[in-house]
Amino acid sequence: MSARDWGSTAVPALGVTAVVTVIVVAVTGVFIAGRAEPRPEAVRAETPATGFAWRQGACVGRNGSVFRLVPCGEADGRVISVVGGRPADCPGETDEIVRIRVASETGEQFSPSLRTDRTACVRNLRQPHPGDPGEGGGVLRPGDCLALRGGERPCSASGWYGRVLALVDRTDECPRRALDALLVDERSIACLGEGRRMLSVGDCVVRPAGRKVSREALSSTSCGSSRAWAEVTGRVVSRGRCPEGSDRYLKVREPGVRRPVTCLRRVALHGSP
Repeated sequence: MSARDWGSTAVPALGVTAVVTVIVVAVTGVFIAGRAEPRPEAVRAETPATGFAWRQGACVGRNGSVFRLVPCGEADGRVISVVGGRPADCPGETDEIVRIRVASETGEQFSPSLRTDRTACVRNLRQPHPGDPGEGGGVLRPGDCLALRGGERPCSASGWYGRVLALVDRTDECPRRALDALLVDERSIACLGEGRRMLSVGDCVVRPAGRKVSREALSSTSCGSSRAWAEVTGRVVSRGRCPEGSDRYLKVREPGVRRPVTCLRRVALHGSP
């Protein structure tokens, strides 16, 4: 989800005669259906009132980084749902998540009785669709890809860590085939399967500085490379569960790792221990 400027207009409500504008806040972060969301980062845009309203079925046009409600014949996207103040309540196919608040012409908030606090869920009319599974945006769901730092990434890009298999409340609820788990907000855990940077059986690794390492310290390389130190033979809960033939192991020191022990078989031919 990328931050963008959204312009809009609004019709005064509840008998208010002052000119009003709509501030639409592009929301960034990882959002999970039914879960709490992080604080949004806000950029606002203002336009004169023309009668358009942010509601389901409304059409959105784009001019560079500025988005406005437009006639549907000129639209780049459509509002597929307008929900409350929780971006996580948007449908899974949402491409852009924006928060809408009514403000005065000077930019000051109206009193709570006149203020709206809504979220617009927008689907692009044409490709790309960042809200589709694996495309790097929208609401987090199975099939999306997560980086160790910085949240969701397009699965076609480099730098992500694992692919989401399930979203759960506790690590022990992850599917058995999950190799790792990451906390993505205060209550939600993403169970991860094989991924771009996650080590799998048959991968080869560069020798790290010690047996207890961070996820980032586990670096893979081609098994034919002179840097290859050991081949991964398993990902397990404890050292005693490493498969036969394993003669090395590494343990991730960070909490919450689904299978913290990486079992290894040394392949280096240069006298390394």
